[in-house]
Amino acid sequence: MLEYGTPGTLPPLERILDHARRLAVPAGHLAVDNALSRAQFLFWAHNIWDVARSLVEHDSALLPDRELLEARAADVGAQPGMSSFSEPELAELAGAFEVYRTRYATTSAAAQVIDELFVPQLLEVELGFQGIGARYPRRPRIDGGDAHESRLLGHCRTAHTRYTQAKTSVTDLVYRQVCRSLDQLRGCPSPTNAVVARYDLLIRLYNQRHPGSSVPLLHIPADTFTRHPTDPARPEGQSPSA
Repeated sequence: MLEYGTPGTLPPLERILDHARRLAVPAGHLAVDNALSRAQFLFWAHNIWDVARSLVEHDSALLPDRELLEARAADVGAQPGMSSFSEPELAELAGAFEVYRTRYATTSAAAQVIDELFVPQLLEVELGFQGIGARYPRRPRIDGGDAHESRLLGHCRTAHTRYTQAKTSVTDLVYRQVCRSLDQLRGCPSPTNAVVARYDLLIRLYNQRHPGSSVPLLHIPADTFTRHPTDPARPEGQSPSA
């Protein structure tokens, strides 16, 4: 919505932090130490608020740098040995934020960020839970659910439903663009495209894990989504999924 010029306002940071303090890991999640979960929720509440503020104020310098991330981790109670706040984790997170602090990132459309950064990483995460991952070759769940569930497909289905109901969230906007990106990749004439190959592998592995409910795609074709009120006018002759 911000990309299309809709004015936005943010709630006070303290209200966001109060909410984060009351959060708990969802049912079915692996047991997590209370100190770690509290620190994580508060840490990411700060970070998400910074992201939202940078969008509202059109100022990428408001995104946290490495120094601020380290100070924030200490403030929320990060302790030595917490993997979520390890040197490699903080270095990678700082590097990711730095991408958005550059001139390229501030002038690139949200669609480019999703296509070029989010989708390739999302496919790697999904491949991990289909048996590729060394640490978690399946989803670490304790509720008896499908350990090889495709959250990618689930999020795309949810987004499709919410578009139909005109109840879209930011997550739904992201996953519609994921569907657009995957449509475009599947239509790519180059068989050497590495991301296409990873997506094809993901579909193949998912179907091997689900022989009774195989699927041709792990996303929903973008041209089947109901148009959103904030969608820009589509140029004449342009494909609905473009």
